Amino acid sequence: MKISGKSIIGIVLILFGLSLFFGGGSFGGLIAIAVSAGLLYYGAKRWSRGHKISGIILILFGICFVTGSLPFILGLALAAGLIYFGWKMIKDESKEADPIIHSHKEDTVYQSNFDSEWEDFLKKNK
Repeated sequence: MKISGKSIIGIVLILFGLSLFFGGGSFGGLIAIAVSAGLLYYGAKRWSRGHKISGIILILFGICFVTGSLPFILGLALAAGLIYFGWKMIKDESKEADPIIHSHKEDTVYQSNFDSEWEDFLKKNK
């Protein structure tokens, strides 16, 4: 792989995205997301079975957990985007660095019926 400015920027984006993803080893946001998903699911299930008050309460608690972990979710999305675009920059650079082999065939001249008849006419009239 040829190292250029574009590939260096891609590597920096990947490293920054990984550091943002791991966030110093704190995965507490994943637990909050799992708990909120469980509360939302269970609340919707209670709502559909006719227990409207308990369903609403569980859904509200689930929404509170989701909004509380919103910075974590946005950080994960940003990290995933940085990693994706960094990887794409590195791969695009490697595609540009690969030699492309073209086989040049001789240009074929195609003649239409008119051309061949015109040439025959010219030969006859000489």
